[in-house]
Amino acid sequence: MKKNYFNAVFKIFAASVILLAIAGCASASINITMIDQDPYPVQAGEQVRFWVQIENTGGQRVENVTVQVVPKAPFSASTAESSRTYKEIYPGSKQYTEFIMYVDKDAPNGPRDLTIRYNINNTSWIEKNFTVSIGGVVNTTNRGTLIVDSVSSSPEVFMPGDEGIVWVTLKNNATAPSVSIMNQSYSTNARVQSASLYSKDGIIVQSEPINDLGIIAPGDDISIPFRVSVPEDTPDGTYLLTLNVTASSYEFNIKRNIELKVDSTGIRAIQSKQPSTSGLSRVVEIDIVNYHQGAVRGVTVIPMAEGATFYPTEYYIGDMKSGDLFTAKFTINQYGASNDTAVFTTVYYNGDNPHEDEVALKLGTASTQRSVFSLTNIILLVVLILIVAAASNYFLKKKKNMTLISYLKLQKGNLQQKWQNRKKKNM
Repeated sequence: MKKNYFNAVFKIFAASVILLAIAGCASASINITMIDQDPYPVQAGEQVRFWVQIENTGGQRVENVTVQVVPKAPFSASTAESSRTYKEIYPGSKQYTEFIMYVDKDAPNGPRDLTIRYNINNTSWIEKNFTVSIGGVVNTTNRGTLIVDSVSSSPEVFMPGDEGIVWVTLKNNATAPSVSIMNQSYSTNARVQSASLYSKDGIIVQSEPINDLGIIAPGDDISIPFRVSVPEDTPDGTYLLTLNVTASSYEFNIKRNIELKVDSTGIRAIQSKQPSTSGLSRVVEIDIVNYHQGAVRGVTVIPMAEGATFYPTEYYIGDMKSGDLFTAKFTINQYGASNDTAVFTTVYYNGDNPHEDEVALKLGTASTQRSVFSLTNIILLVVLILIVAAASNYFLKKKKNMTLISYLKLQKGNLQQKWQNRKKKNM
């Protein structure tokens, strides 16, 4: 009885473990993408390199992921070069690997399937096929020469967290409608079979490869947009995206690097001078400087301080080129503010994304008011001194006059006494 009970418990436990493992594998989501082939197309008997992206699109960390390219005709590879294993891949992260294979020398021209597969924790393999072009000439009638005429981006310099567009303009550089080669005439129309952009540096290209772009006549051009995003933790610097264009034939294909700049510096508010005071109001001037390497748009400065109102409530600047400086002037009405600091928030757009920069600045008034009071005190002191001096002079003169009268009275008394004494003697 106990043995049967133990067996039942063990079976339930084992089933739970299996179900948990299956659920874990089911919740894991790996996406395999072949992002580059070099050369393209590859020739029979040549070596070819494939860049493969392995992305965890699920919500859990995935452990022990094995990725393998299947060496089946017309492709072959050594065992050591055909498999890669990753101990862990975190949600949303990507891994990149390169596989080197060889094309059979007798391989026929045309598209061929290359199979890449993966498994998680040695479970069953999941396969995905990719098309590989073998052979040189795809279209023998067109001889238009494609060039990359221009590359631009919006924004021109990205910030971490930005999304934007990279524009690639392809142009048919031919100047005549046809060209003669070995007594045979060829059209100079340029056919664009596909165009793709990818990154190995962590920049995310959201746009899928664009196929069948059609014919570009001599002198004409076509602009192709690719949406890209820059992760929040991307360091400042210049990153290289790779542009692949498949044209009419092998010799007219394009493969080149596209630069994308990332700069995390933005807009800064600087207190250009001390605020001045007039009654209960203060006037403050703030310099707004664009330290970013590219232009930004929609720049607005919003002030805020406890117990105070500002006029204007926000200051709109608009577009700012790199290095531009504008001065925003605010009048602040104080109503019992408990602090002497204001926060100035600068809101602006770089590409499709809004950004905010904040700075706290002191609102201490300038010494002009104290200087006025000091000058008034000095004037009052001078007036007081003049009054005291005048009063002193008045009393001094009065004292001198009183002394002279007393002296004259004394002299008059002496003369009268002498006169009386003389009269008594004559008698």
